[in-house]
Amino acid sequence: MNNTRKGLVPRETIDEIRIRSDIVEIISECGIALRPTGQSYKGLCPFHDEKTPSFTVSPQKQIFYCFGCQTGGNVISFVQKHEGKSFIETLEWLADRLNIALPNQDVRESANRKRFTTLEDLNRFAVEYYHRQLLTENIGGTAREYIKHRGVQSKTLRLFQLGYAKAERRDFVKVATDNGFTIQQLVDAGLIKDEERGPQDRFWNRILFPIQNERGIPVGFGGRSLSEEHQPKYLNSPTTILYDKSNVLYNLDKARQSIYKKQHVLLVEGYMDVLMLSQSGIENVVASSGTSLSENHANLLKRFAPEVVIVYDGDASGFQAAQRGLDRLLTEGLRVRIALLPTGEDPDSFVKQHGATAFAELTDKAINLIEFQIQVAIQQQDIHRVDVKAQVVKELVQTLLSVNNRIERSEYVKYASKELHVKENVLWQELRDAGFKETSAPRQMRQAKNVHEKLTPRAQIERQLIEALIQSPALIPHIKSQFDYQSFTEPSFVRIAQLLWEAYTDDEDVNIQTLIDECSDEKLSALISSMLLQKAPPPNLQVRVDGCLKKLKHFLFQDVEQRVRSHALAEGADEMATLEELVNLSNQRRALRDRDVVDSPGDSLNEGGS
Repeated sequence: MNNTRKGLVPRETIDEIRIRSDIVEIISECGIALRPTGQSYKGLCPFHDEKTPSFTVSPQKQIFYCFGCQTGGNVISFVQKHEGKSFIETLEWLADRLNIALPNQDVRESANRKRFTTLEDLNRFAVEYYHRQLLTENIGGTAREYIKHRGVQSKTLRLFQLGYAKAERRDFVKVATDNGFTIQQLVDAGLIKDEERGPQDRFWNRILFPIQNERGIPVGFGGRSLSEEHQPKYLNSPTTILYDKSNVLYNLDKARQSIYKKQHVLLVEGYMDVLMLSQSGIENVVASSGTSLSENHANLLKRFAPEVVIVYDGDASGFQAAQRGLDRLLTEGLRVRIALLPTGEDPDSFVKQHGATAFAELTDKAINLIEFQIQVAIQQQDIHRVDVKAQVVKELVQTLLSVNNRIERSEYVKYASKELHVKENVLWQELRDAGFKETSAPRQMRQAKNVHEKLTPRAQIERQLIEALIQSPALIPHIKSQFDYQSFTEPSFVRIAQLLWEAYTDDEDVNIQTLIDECSDEKLSALISSMLLQKAPPPNLQVRVDGCLKKLKHFLFQDVEQRVRSHALAEGADEMATLEELVNLSNQRRALRDRDVVDSPGDSLNEGGS
């Protein structure tokens, strides 16, 4: 067992978290579209590019496995791999969803967790306080008039818990400390600034937009000033242990289900864009809050949808902002399209003036990234000039280097060739000069196709035996007493058998889910998962296992015979003694084979096998 796990969280707690976590629900929440197929679910694998679903989830066995890239495991290992979390972070994440309290792990970790929780509670307090101020007639009247003037309805105001920070510079300092929070906690949460003249509220005379992470926990605020003299117009919380603008997308917590259903996300710039689109019934929208897209943003979006439609303001700065984020999104394997708004329009103004239907039509007609870059170049420069065309090609090549899908890349090259009047072979050469190398099918996919083809007849019997023990661990002691795990020939089967043999004790049955949790080798845990997903074992599994065991013993006798022959040749042993030993071994092997025929007439070892 991994020592970093052992002793930190009791096994009973880990088992409770795993058992109560619905793997289909968790995987769906992470943005993977699953469709029921019989007793299982299928979808496109999030761990490799594919067109035909090979990613399978079994709610009965609480296991996932991809038959394309051979990735598999249980709900804990899925969250670890998909979210990039450690084992302990995964347990905390799942436990938090289930309201399961984890025991204190060590003094430092317990203190850090308590600090996080306190700051989360402080932010919740701030959200509720500022929201009440906005709704209080004699306090938030001016702010509410401004919001109403912008077209925000009362239900939207409440849904997004908009708030108002009064003009007094020490209002929240006093309220928060009166409710038991310390000055240091207020500083740590980014809600106040500890200046020479004393603690001062960070936000004053501003409409506040609470910022939640993807799980709906408030981590910061965006503040919009109510007067032109009060600059900057928009002020965000500073970076804290809870809030980093490169890790958070505004409204992702509310939009995630809609994004999942529609399988694409609309990416806009500002808070008001999100509010007005959501109010119009367009819910699959998030905002980058004025910051350029980061790699973490791209990773976040990929968890929920395979496609991003960027809807930025129809001006020069909007074009530039869109271009800055393209490569990051492409590198993460996302499809990218651009919705071009009319000059001077933003999503907020467009949907108010033209309505949700017109906005939906505009985004449905969003163009691919190569079209976008070429159109920008045509609008801003004389594309027919040789030096301009060369620069545009150079920029397109950098974008194409980030495209991982070969079909999309090929189509983009064809389109660019046509629009720029540049031969396709010239563009391909530019790509190669920039470092592009065309590769065959990914190595992991080639391995996946050949995984069963590589198994020898003996290894196929070994797999059937291991698979039977995985599906019915109660048979382990029966086999363990008769067969040494080191006698398996396939290294992966040797390792799995070793885990099974070591996990079995006289007073405790083997829990295969626990085995997956404690297996540090991802490929091994995936192989165990794939064996769990095989169809239900037949009622005569004991007979099947005994048949496998006899076949393997037959192979072992052959091994011994071969070693005797090799030793005799190498050492010049007595020929008669060697012959007698070989005859004896051959008779034992024949007797074993004859017993096979008597014990299980007509029973095929391959029946129902994988």
